[in-house]
Amino acid sequence: MIYLVSDIHGHIRLNWLAEKLEKLNITSSDHLVILGDAGIVWSANEHLEVREYYDSLPCKVLFVDGNHENFDLLDAYPTTELGGGAVHKITDNIFHLMRGEAYEIENKRIFVFGGGFSLKKLTNTSPIFVWDREMPSDEEYQNGTKNLARLDYQVDYVFTHVAPTFVANQIGVKLADEERCLNDYLNDIQDRLEYKAWFFGHHHKDVEFEKHFGVYERVLTIGD
Repeated sequence: MIYLVSDIHGHIRLNWLAEKLEKLNITSSDHLVILGDAGIVWSANEHLEVREYYDSLPCKVLFVDGNHENFDLLDAYPTTELGGGAVHKITDNIFHLMRGEAYEIENKRIFVFGGGFSLKKLTNTSPIFVWDREMPSDEEYQNGTKNLARLDYQVDYVFTHVAPTFVANQIGVKLADEERCLNDYLNDIQDRLEYKAWFFGHHHKDVEFEKHFGVYERVLTIGD
């Protein structure tokens, strides 16, 4: 089973997550996926209980990057392969799913594209907690396009942090101009892609629109 959550923000919502997962029968064959703003890689010497908690889980922990991650630390982790795609290996139990990569997880083909924009950049209210790397590079956009072409634009599921433009408009999200290039890129993918469902976070609301699911106060599942 694949369990989907989002926007845990390090220690901030960790108790909420722990309470939710305690009620589930998670096994070593399962995967927990955080759809951005995991906060697992945040400080070299603070909030280490966050990583210790995820390491204590019986399942593999995978996370998409959001806009609130420490990219300086994250990019320093070694790159390896998991399920046919590139990942950053944080520990033996925790892996970062990289932008534009496709993975086979529990016999399901999944396309992943993280990133987002922090509105705090506009107000300068928290400059120490924002990074230029939160938005994708041209190379990452090209990597996603290349991998989707290789798969003939056919996957089972899509995991992102932000929503495609069309979906965001339908669920009443006001998009930041600075983020729109990412929303539009995902929108272009959506128009060409065959997929069963698309899951995202970022907007801190649980929503459903056609095959698209926003995740915040619930744990969604994929699998039998």
